[in-house]
Amino acid sequence: MNEREMTERRRLVELAHAMLDGKLSFLEGAVQVHAIKNRLIGIAERDPDFDAFLTIMSETDHLPLEAQRLLWAPEALARLEPEFKRTEEWAKSFAPQACRKLIARFDTVGGESDDA
Repeated sequence: MNEREMTERRRLVELAHAMLDGKLSFLEGAVQVHAIKNRLIGIAERDPDFDAFLTIMSETDHLPLEAQRLLWAPEALARLEPEFKRTEEWAKSFAPQACRKLIARFDTVGGESDDA
């Protein structure tokens, strides 16, 4: 495994921990997890450990991410606030388990991961 791959894996584990700790929303985290997945070597298009995040993305692609919210009218964001909350609660019903699976699979602190 090369240095770039190890860096991506560490970042993935950090993201999963941040979501579990409530420091990063599942909506924001799903997009970042998906981006990292696409940079990892040997990950299938439909990988069950990543599917939860793909589901979150596909169900929330109409909602603006934090970086995009600056471009939205405050009134529009206020109208969406209940949906943001519902979406996060919905994601909490299954995403924590997906985060734990990613951590178990990609955390290389205790040695090399055997996912490939």
